[in-house]
Amino acid sequence: MAKKNSKKIKEAPSESYNSSGAFLNYYLVLMFSVFPLYFSSQYSHIRHDKLNVFLLLSCVLTIAEIIIGLLLLNERNREGIIPDKKWYQRLTLTDYAFAALILVYIVSTIFSAYPDQCLTGEIGRNNGLFLFILYFFVYIVASRCFAFKEYVFVVLGITAAIVCTLCILNYFYIDPIGILNNYSEKTAKDFTSTIGNKNIMSAFCCVVVPLFLVFWLNHKNTVLRCFYLALTGLGFAAMLCADSESGFLGFAPLMALLLLYYSRSLKKLSGYFIAVSVMLICAKAVRLFSLAMGDKQKGFGAMQKFFIYSDKSYIALAVVAAVAVAFALLARKGDKKLPVAVPIALGALYLAGIAVLVGVFVNYTFVDTTSKLNSVTKLFRFNEKWGTHRGYMWIKAWEIFLGSGFKNAIVGWGPDCFYYAFEPFFTELNDKFGNSSTNCAHNEFLNYLVTVGVFGLAAYLTVMGSAIVRAFRKAKENYLALAFIAPVVCYLFQSTVNIATPIVTPLVFIFLGLAESVCRQKES
Repeated sequence: MAKKNSKKIKEAPSESYNSSGAFLNYYLVLMFSVFPLYFSSQYSHIRHDKLNVFLLLSCVLTIAEIIIGLLLLNERNREGIIPDKKWYQRLTLTDYAFAALILVYIVSTIFSAYPDQCLTGEIGRNNGLFLFILYFFVYIVASRCFAFKEYVFVVLGITAAIVCTLCILNYFYIDPIGILNNYSEKTAKDFTSTIGNKNIMSAFCCVVVPLFLVFWLNHKNTVLRCFYLALTGLGFAAMLCADSESGFLGFAPLMALLLLYYSRSLKKLSGYFIAVSVMLICAKAVRLFSLAMGDKQKGFGAMQKFFIYSDKSYIALAVVAAVAVAFALLARKGDKKLPVAVPIALGALYLAGIAVLVGVFVNYTFVDTTSKLNSVTKLFRFNEKWGTHRGYMWIKAWEIFLGSGFKNAIVGWGPDCFYYAFEPFFTELNDKFGNSSTNCAHNEFLNYLVTVGVFGLAAYLTVMGSAIVRAFRKAKENYLALAFIAPVVCYLFQSTVNIATPIVTPLVFIFLGLAESVCRQKES
């Protein structure tokens, strides 16, 4: 008769709020408060200020979690606790893709002509190998150790309220913290709040506002729901005052996706249209503030003007509010599921709308290339001047990729080394547009294609795509999956015309990890 194993096998304990989760939440509190607000020398070093805060906090987090993990492992071994799965059995497609991305970054650095620059990304926007390795560690910790505590996101809400309020005030040349002191008029127009460039401020809004919106739609506590609703409206107003079209490019698709996702629930539809009403009201509040300031402001773009100044936006507000009330009255009789035909019809409408937009784009880009277009319709004519000459940089970036040779096509020129790849075009860039150089493509996907090649871009898209699919599936059980992935989705849409920086991108990878943690709850 075989001798029985004397070591008693126990089941692994269920997820609980242990020291590892507590330390992660303390890290999140600091990243959600100190990180967005900290600056040392106004805007002159703000990217490095944010980078240094993230590096310091994330290195401490990584070291602490490794120590805590070893202590917990030792304790489990002493108590004879054997997990039901090996660590490698718990890996997901997102984990594998992220590991592959880091491997590509390492290979790209090794084979690059500029390995020192690849490590730090100093020639670019500091998106070098070291930063992405730290993103990976933060993702791993967040996806394995997170336990939801409300205070973490209340802190983020308070911080976001400060950042967004400063953005609005700065737009009307009100500078309570003196961050615009001694800067030229041009710099004062392009920079705002404690974030920096208006495009980066817009990216910040695209990260935080979706989180608050989903919290408003799903939270059980009435007081906190109202808090998150107010933040949604304030964030939208700040996005308007950031005055960057990238915000609309990120926010509009997300709003369409959320409407489709919740299209069968009367209660959620009511909440959705209430949120839209509040956003439109906050836009009009900016108009009232503008009147109070004697309309002394930096100047709004066409789409921002529509929401803030146009009388037609009052009609839109009235219609949206009426729809919200109608759904709310219907929901009082019970939140019955609407027929599946509703999302199908809405999806068909979206496809038709996309087809029309593509048709207009093709017409003005390839057929009617001479008609004069206004500030909105000109976005449908792609040429070198498109989007503050982003078109030129995109065209040349694609030419660089096609002419890079096998090695650079596969693993790129090196992490954040777009500057070197684009260098042959600096003279032409200066002659045509007055810019002597550039260190990014102003499109994150093209930037990855050039700097880390096909393999790097494919790995990055797999990381994001797999996480998004998993989160939307999990959201049926736990709305936090949707709350945490919504900022990632919104960020990705706006990143088609924007850049990755240590100012906002670290928050995206944090939310990526938090979304993955929710998806893993019953899988490990």
